[in-house]
Amino acid sequence: FGTEAAFHAARRAAGYCGVANWPSSILLEGTTRQSMSTIPATPEFEYGYLARAAQAGFETMAFFVSLDQARQALDAGLQRLVLHPGLHDAPDLAREGIYRAALQSIVDAIRREKPQTEILAYTSALHDDQLGLHRLKVDGFIHLEVAPT
Repeated sequence: FGTEAAFHAARRAAGYCGVANWPSSILLEGTTRQSMSTIPATPEFEYGYLARAAQAGFETMAFFVSLDQARQALDAGLQRLVLHPGLHDAPDLAREGIYRAALQSIVDAIRREKPQTEILAYTSALHDDQLGLHRLKVDGFIHLEVAPT
């Protein structure tokens, strides 16, 4: 309950230097996506907030799962994007190359349209094992580490 400027000032005072939209609405689908959009919890809203945070001096990372979402982030003025592979129940290991090629095609399209964009990929041990995401040609990786319980 306050202004974005006050929130940015408090965050800066607490030592934060960056903002990312993770967890994010990028993974919402169907009726859940429609319901959440009334809050608004949408990628467009998140990218707009990130753009304002960047204008306030924060580093930003914009997560996306599709070329359309990447373009929305770029249109908002964001230049560091993180490709998320999406949610999967049990990937078909025989098609991991096809899936990875689809993700790479998104990266390649962004590079053609906005070559200066920094593109990272979100991955984990599971993603690497099942989909070989470490083979993507990107600028770097955000790697999820889960501590054993």
